[in-house]
Amino acid sequence: VNAILTTPNSETNLPDSTPHPFRRVVLTGTECSGKTTLGKLLAEQLCWPMVEEAARTHPDVLEGKVTLDTFDELHELQTEACAELARSGHPGVVCDTGDLVLGIWSDVAIGQPWHPLMPPWPPVDLYILCPPLTDWEMDPLRTMPQLEDRQRLHEVYVQSLTHRHHIVIEGETPEDRLSFLMKAWPW
Repeated sequence: VNAILTTPNSETNLPDSTPHPFRRVVLTGTECSGKTTLGKLLAEQLCWPMVEEAARTHPDVLEGKVTLDTFDELHELQTEACAELARSGHPGVVCDTGDLVLGIWSDVAIGQPWHPLMPPWPPVDLYILCPPLTDWEMDPLRTMPQLEDRQRLHEVYVQSLTHRHHIVIEGETPEDRLSFLMKAWPW
């Protein structure tokens, strides 16, 4: 899906009506790594919509009864939300999680690998890896209060992104992280 963006043409100062591809950007990383906060700031900066983490409201997750079927449902919910935005003409979307998190989560939570039956559509153009924050905030869905545990899991994310287009975030505050990201922004 291509969306038409009107941007100034630097040579003529006339609008550029060249079709620009829809972009899907996914924040990823361990729990308590600032994904949601950075995602909201990035979506605001880009004037793009944000797809929130579907697990936050899924009954299986809230009841602590996650199965492989749960991961399939979460994948479908998040993929459909992104597809709808692509069909409606938005230039891009910021996702507060994605299939990489689901796959790693299934290994950790239920000891079984999960892979989507169908790849996400629209495809992911960029992963943004958020390193774990030093301070842990209590949350009903979080299970790793020890920084060392989150850092070990972070290395799994680093390895999983080896052959995918990604940026590893730097900075302690949300504003520092957004500034770092915008300096590294590929488009």
